[in-house]
Amino acid sequence: MEERDDIVTFQGKPLTLLGTRPSTGSTAVDFTVTCNDLSKTSLSDFKGKVCIISAIPSLDTSVCDIQTRKFNEQAVALGEAVAVLTIS
Repeated sequence: MEERDDIVTFQGKPLTLLGTRPSTGSTAVDFTVTCNDLSKTSLSDFKGKVCIISAIPSLDTSVCDIQTRKFNEQAVALGEAVAVLTIS
């Protein structure tokens, strides 16, 4: 069976992805998300910083929660020039 980059499995069923898959180091398009306090922020708000975007399915799961907490603990060492955005 041919393996395709545009199909992933979600809950055991194939799911076709649309759009262009970003590559490591590519420039992200601007987007706006809702913060924990229900305010809005955009990628452009972090202009001039290196942004690491961590996308996770849900912080309501123990695995995602533990992974995010560990990642954030280690990301502090990256300094003020780096912004870490966790999007769930």
